[in-house]
Amino acid sequence: MPDKYFDVSGVATLVHHRGDSTLPGAPPCLTSGPPILFFHDAGGNGNCFRQLMDCLEPSYSPISFDQPGHGRSGGLDSLDSVEAMAQHAENLVQSWNLDQPILVGEGMGAAVAIEIASRSAINAKGLVCFGAVGRSLDLTQEISELALIASGKARRQFDSTGYSPDTEEGVFRTAFGEWVKTDPRATLGARRAQEKWNADADVSQLQVPVLVVIGEHTEPEFCETAEGLVGELAKSSTQQLPGAARRGAIEKPVELSDIINNFAQDLDGTE
Repeated sequence: MPDKYFDVSGVATLVHHRGDSTLPGAPPCLTSGPPILFFHDAGGNGNCFRQLMDCLEPSYSPISFDQPGHGRSGGLDSLDSVEAMAQHAENLVQSWNLDQPILVGEGMGAAVAIEIASRSAINAKGLVCFGAVGRSLDLTQEISELALIASGKARRQFDSTGYSPDTEEGVFRTAFGEWVKTDPRATLGARRAQEKWNADADVSQLQVPVLVVIGEHTEPEFCETAEGLVGELAKSSTQQLPGAARRGAIEKPVELSDIINNFAQDLDGTE
């Protein structure tokens, strides 16, 4: 798939897109349809949405990117706040003339998408959130474990939780291949940023429609945090993703793309 780098405040930022390749420094091709901008989870990267973007390409212009310190973007460390991540994304796309994009965020990426939609630089049409989302998430244990790994006091291990019980081996291989691209120090910084945003953010004033997608096999505690987020938002709803747990983009990309497409069409119908 077409990839290209952009210099964003001195950080080489890798963008994944669809359509024709464009000249260096020029915006990615956005002629396939309305833009959809993806935001990955802590420790992930924009290529985690590869199959999902393939599904959406015929009718949309899907774009994802690697946050600083993640995947193949520059930097060893994550940006230190969700607000800084949102600003980085805004700086990245400021000259692209995005017309009311739909924002899609997984895990920490959902927090970044909500933060962006709460600001004015990107006029978001709607949001889709999935994965481990919600301001009531308890990240204490994960942050403690990552701190030990980052300091060399514990072994780094692939997290195989959050998948449906009958997940095929190929799905795990795909997820592992993306997971190894990000240093645990960046994942740790990103989780700390997410934890602080969860504690401080006020999402009650957000007026952009939000769909929170909850996988059928999502653990009860994560269902509770996702539903709690819905309760805080002014214009929100939930939808179940059959056959998936928290890793919907890799587990069930076709089904998740259908949900995103239906949400986008519903937004068009309400205009």
